[in-house]
Amino acid sequence: MKKGIIAFLLLFMILSIPLFTPLIAYAAPSSEIYFEDGTDEEDNVLLLGDEDTVVITFKNSADSTLDDVASTIQNITLAAANLNPSRVSIDLEADWVIYDPNNSPRTSGTVTGSKESGFYSPYSTTITVDIYIWKILELNAYTNSSQFTDTLKVLRPQEYVNLTITIICNGLVGDSRIWFFFRATEYSTSLPITDIGTIPEDQRMNLYYSKAPGPIQTPYWWPLHNSYDPYDEDIGTGHSFNQHSWTRVQTIRSFSKANKMVHQKPDEYPPAEISFHICGEKFNDLNRNGIRDEGEPGINDVEITLLGADMITPAEEYYSNMFIYPSPEDNPLYSGENELQGSYCFNLEDVDPEGGVDSEGTYIFYIKETLPEGRIATTPTIIGPITLVASEDGPRESLYNDFGNALPSQIGGALIPINEMNIGSLTSLALLALIASVTISIIIAKRRRLFA
Repeated sequence: MKKGIIAFLLLFMILSIPLFTPLIAYAAPSSEIYFEDGTDEEDNVLLLGDEDTVVITFKNSADSTLDDVASTIQNITLAAANLNPSRVSIDLEADWVIYDPNNSPRTSGTVTGSKESGFYSPYSTTITVDIYIWKILELNAYTNSSQFTDTLKVLRPQEYVNLTITIICNGLVGDSRIWFFFRATEYSTSLPITDIGTIPEDQRMNLYYSKAPGPIQTPYWWPLHNSYDPYDEDIGTGHSFNQHSWTRVQTIRSFSKANKMVHQKPDEYPPAEISFHICGEKFNDLNRNGIRDEGEPGINDVEITLLGADMITPAEEYYSNMFIYPSPEDNPLYSGENELQGSYCFNLEDVDPEGGVDSEGTYIFYIKETLPEGRIATTPTIIGPITLVASEDGPRESLYNDFGNALPSQIGGALIPINEMNIGSLTSLALLALIASVTISIIIAKRRRLFA
C-alpha cells in the first residue's frame, strides 16, 4: 500500500510540472479570433449576385500593462480558407482598424491580400481550396515602450484589430464554409532568434518581440503558439509552433480560429418569386458527441430526403404544385451535391404564398437521412418540424440541419487534446493513477500472503 501511495505522489508531481513551469516571457501574448457580426443565421444567407461584409476581430489577450513590450504582437498575418471557391470568392482588398483597451480607434488602414491554392487539412488533404492571406501589421525592429505611438501598427496588451472583408457570391446556388486563422511562421530552428533578419521577409508571420527574464534580458522573437498553416507536406496535416520551443507541432486543433458558413439562394421575393432554402451537412462524428467538431470531415453521397408535414410523403407530393426544384436539383438529394464536402441544400422556388398546411403560406417540413450501411447514427435521423412561411417576413430559411454518424467500433466520449487539458483533467488522471496503484498494491499484498 505504501508503494502504491508513493507511486501516486510521484505521478501527481510529474503531471503537475506543466502547471508550475514559468513562461520564458513575463506575460506571453496570446490571441483570439471571433466574429463581431455574421453570427445570425440570416446574415449567412446570400442572394445570387449579392455581397456580404464580415468583420473578423483579433485580440491580444495578454494580461499585462499596455506598455509591456514583452506582450506585444507584431507581424500579424491572417488567412482565410474558402472551402468551396465555385460558390463564393473574397475581395482581396480589406480594411483594418486597431482599437485600444477602451474600444477607441487608434489607427487604421487598407491592406491588399493575396490568394493561393492549397489544402486545408481539417477539411481535406485531397481537395484544393482557395487560401487568402492578408499581412495586417508589420514592425521588425522596435525594442522598448518609448516607441509606442498612436500610429504604431502593433497590438499591445488588450488591444484588438478588426479586419473587414467582403464575401462575393459567384452566382451559383449552394454553400461554402470559410475558416479564418493566423498563418504560421514557416521558418524553423531549435531556438528563438535575436535577429529577425534571419527569417526571410515572406515568413515573418505572427511574431512577437519578448525578453527573457533575469538580469540579462536578451531580446528574442517568438511565434504565436496559436498560429497555424493548413497543410504541411512534411507531416501530412496542418502545423502550428510551440510558443516557447520554436518547433513545429502536427495539429488540426491547436490554433486560434473562427468559421463562417455561407448559404446562397436564388433571388427572391420581393420582387422575384418566393423561395425556401433548407440546408445542412452530413459529417463523420469521430467522437460520437452529436456535434460537428473541428477535424470531423463531411461525408458525401448520403441520401437526404425532404418530407412533408406527415413525416412520410416526399415534400413535392405532399405540397403538390406548390413549389418547384431548380434544375438539376431533385428529391432526394445526396450530400456533397453542391461541391462542399458533406453539404446539402434543398432550394424550393416559386413557392405558392397561398399554399402550405393552412393555405396562408405556412409550410411544415421534415428531413430524413438514409443511414449508410455499417454505421450508427449519433444524431436523429429525422429532423423537424421545420416551419417556413412564404411571405416577405418569413422565415424562409432553415440552416444547420446536420446529420452525424460513426462506425460501431468507435469509442464514445469527447476527445481532449493534451495541450487543452486543464487542472480537472490532470486531477482525473491522478485519481485514476491512485486507483490503479492501490489496486496493484492490494494484488501484491494478496500474493505475498498466498505464498507466505
